[in-house]
Amino acid sequence: CEHGYASTYPATQTAHQHKQRKFKNRKLDNIHNRSAHNELEKNRRAHLRLCLERLKSLIPLGPDCSRHTTLGLLNKAKAHIKKLEENDRRSQHQLETLEREQRHLQRQLAQLQTHGERERVRTDSLGSRMDSDRSESDRG
Repeated sequence: CEHGYASTYPATQTAHQHKQRKFKNRKLDNIHNRSAHNELEKNRRAHLRLCLERLKSLIPLGPDCSRHTTLGLLNKAKAHIKKLEENDRRSQHQLETLEREQRHLQRQLAQLQTHGERERVRTDSLGSRMDSDRSESDRG
């Protein structure tokens, strides 16, 4: 006994008590962590519901749809987005076509104006001689 071979180590009881306290604290921590996790999960689901409601207000659902599954709503949103992208692509193509046509018409207009100015210069030079003759006779 004096050498301590058969006796228990005094720190063992303290270590055992420490383990019990640690286990009890861990159990309380688990309960606290679980409730915190549950609260976070509850908030996540509420946020998800809010986002789905916003999504529902942005996409056309049709008259027969009063309640949707999340998957159904997401599929309708996907189809609607694809339709909007296709409309955007068509509109972009139409815009490019109209811009090309506008440039072509502006070039034609510029050519016609240049041609018309040449014709007007000839007409004006003849007409101005007659106008000046008239103005002199009107004066006299």
